[in-house]
Amino acid sequence: MQRLDLKNGRHLAYRDQGQGQALVLVHGSPGEGRAWARVLPHLEGKFRIVTPDLPGYGESDPAHLPGTQAKAAAIAALIRAIGQPVWLCGHSYGGNVALHAALEVPEALLGLGLFEPVLMRALELAGEHVRLAAARQFFSDYIAEVESGAPDAVGTMIDYWFGQGAYRRLPPKVIESLRMGAARNALDVRAAFAETLTRDDMAAFPVLARIVHGDAGPQTAPAIARALRQLLPRAALAAIPGAGHGMLDSHPAEVAAEIRALTSRA
Repeated sequence: MQRLDLKNGRHLAYRDQGQGQALVLVHGSPGEGRAWARVLPHLEGKFRIVTPDLPGYGESDPAHLPGTQAKAAAIAALIRAIGQPVWLCGHSYGGNVALHAALEVPEALLGLGLFEPVLMRALELAGEHVRLAAARQFFSDYIAEVESGAPDAVGTMIDYWFGQGAYRRLPPKVIESLRMGAARNALDVRAAFAETLTRDDMAAFPVLARIVHGDAGPQTAPAIARALRQLLPRAALAAIPGAGHGMLDSHPAEVAAEIRALTSRA
């Protein structure tokens, strides 16, 4: 594990392995860089793979400010420190962070891959107001449940993205980890609904992008993917058959294939 000095006494932890073009993989919330563990064997030997723990997760210190932008600033600092152009991919809330980081350092990017990002702002910019309002109400209730101290409140979020009953089917150790991360996840959910990217921000993004969704999860995910395809000028849209929000674990070979498809467009 390596550590990047982010100033103010804070550090970002990350793993750096392999050789070749640099590939930075950003995990979702709650989680850490090891969320990509099942995908990595399908990419080894092709890339220099960098998997950070987002601020406040794993071995990384919390960000100096709340919100997506502060986490994105840490990823942008990591990209600058890598010292070569990178491919940048993010999953779920990590996709939000990756997009914000990409907009901060587009000159350092070879391309951007977003796997089921939870960019609610894209729904707003695309005019998907009914779908956005429903998601906002659902997740507002979720945040309130977490803040009330309900021990299994995080199950509400898990079942939304992974299917009804998914939470209770998880191993006890995973459930306990999710419970411990619920408060941080609620903050990330709040941050996802507070993002302020503009249509012009995204229209000016000069880099190749690939937005990937599954076809077995809630319709929120493909709706966000379609909106981003409209908003990013050099974007392609792809679906992984049979996959849902847990695609990093359920369909790792297909996720890796989509990353290779992005990199082959260079």
